[in-house]
Amino acid sequence: MTSPVCVACGTDGLRLRYQAAPDYITGDRFQVWFCPSCGCGRTSASPETLAGYYPDEYRQYNKVIARILQILYRRRVARWANLFATAGSAFEVGCGNGLMLTILRDLGWRVAGSERTEAAARIPREQHGLHVVAGGLDALDPSEQFDLLLMIQVLEHLDDPQHALRALAARLKPEGKLIIGVPNFSSWQSRFGGDAWFHLDVPRHLHHFTPRGLIELIGQPGLDVESVSFVSPEHDPYGWLQSILNRIDGKPNRLTRLLMRIDRPDPINLLHVAAGCILGVAAMPLSLASWVAGRGAVMEIICVRRGRVSHQSQKAAPMRAALRLGI
Repeated sequence: MTSPVCVACGTDGLRLRYQAAPDYITGDRFQVWFCPSCGCGRTSASPETLAGYYPDEYRQYNKVIARILQILYRRRVARWANLFATAGSAFEVGCGNGLMLTILRDLGWRVAGSERTEAAARIPREQHGLHVVAGGLDALDPSEQFDLLLMIQVLEHLDDPQHALRALAARLKPEGKLIIGVPNFSSWQSRFGGDAWFHLDVPRHLHHFTPRGLIELIGQPGLDVESVSFVSPEHDPYGWLQSILNRIDGKPNRLTRLLMRIDRPDPINLLHVAAGCILGVAAMPLSLASWVAGRGAVMEIICVRRGRVSHQSQKAAPMRAALRLGI
């Protein structure tokens, strides 16, 4: 990279953190750089096309795992819905199989979503009967606004996160909320896992955010941070489990590949399943400790349009918001 600039805070001169972080899908390796000011990271060099890095099995877990995620997400989505007096309209950027939108719809919300490609958009349409467009917000009526906008595990995949946040801010109703979920590059789990960290996920994750950097980025398109949480039972314990296995085994995300049905069961894969059952006992207390310390592997930030946060909150330093755990 030549004279790189941090996407979050604009600092010149990123520094190399990982020389050859591996992609668990293709085996390709990528550099990861970080900002000495806010700590955010950036993957280099970004492939011209990411099509080969998103196989059909990507995030398509077996029925048991899908059921567990459904139970965990139902609690989280219900908490989001309780932020509003009445059900309204919601849009999810990068809705995957549509699980969260389906839960919102069951709670009385009017829902829609988007996915990267037409093939990906067909999955939530066919599985759940959802209105899902291929592309993003630009595929919808430009005058349409929403009470709730979701961007969960998506912002880190985008070439231009600032442009995406600006577009989302314009689509937010005056009393609406934008909820962003991303991996935490400054988490304990990230520090432990290094270039084998499960949530690093290069090259699909083009950017790697810290609380400080993401809060600064969010403020640029006219948004304010209402709260920050580091609690993620859906992602954090498994991230510890897979990151520990990655540090032991030279083949990254072997267990994840098996659960996605990319690989068939074999003696080594089944050994990882057995090891995962044992290590899972340690994953939960590690997660709980990281949540209390504000160093969880995934952070969720609730944003509102500028002017909605109280005068007292606006006067406070932005990083104070990053310490509100939302447990």
